[in-house]
Amino acid sequence: MKNKLVTNILFGVTALIFIIAVYFLVTMTINGAPDAYKPDQMGIELIDQGKATPANYLEEGQKAYDSQVMKIENNILSGVNFMVIVLLIAGVLMIGFLLYGLINTLRHDFKKGLPSLIFSGIVLLAFVWASMNSGDDTQGFESLVSKEGEVAAKSMLSQTNFWVNGLLFVFIPGALLLIVDLVWSIIKGYRN
Repeated sequence: MKNKLVTNILFGVTALIFIIAVYFLVTMTINGAPDAYKPDQMGIELIDQGKATPANYLEEGQKAYDSQVMKIENNILSGVNFMVIVLLIAGVLMIGFLLYGLINTLRHDFKKGLPSLIFSGIVLLAFVWASMNSGDDTQGFESLVSKEGEVAAKSMLSQTNFWVNGLLFVFIPGALLLIVDLVWSIIKGYRN
């Protein structure tokens, strides 16, 4: 009974996420792209609708254009933020289920859970290593970074360094373990 309830809840949440994602996709498609709008043309349409006069149609058209572009940008930003939240929830759930499975395996059969425990340790060390080495030095990027954009550039470099260092820390030991396992398998094969 409990598993069926959890399954139904997960299905409901997935359906809701899908509906919201389709909503953002449809509204972005309907609103069009900013280059599909022209302030002067929008001003002429406002004259036809009686919302502007020949004297102020350019200003009203520019206001309508800015409003439409802001609407599109807000919709895109909302969609991106929604997907970021969904990915964060998925990441937290994935880590939670992995830890739960790892703890259960270690409790029942420690030998089977040992490789997962080693990999989890490597990932944890990777995050620690990445945090320690995610500097924000913009030296060498002076021609690309203005004084106003320096804070954003430092943040971007810090995040990039964090993920690159973290992934390298996971990939390099992973590749070494793979090579050791391959060599060991070859040696075992020749022995037999």
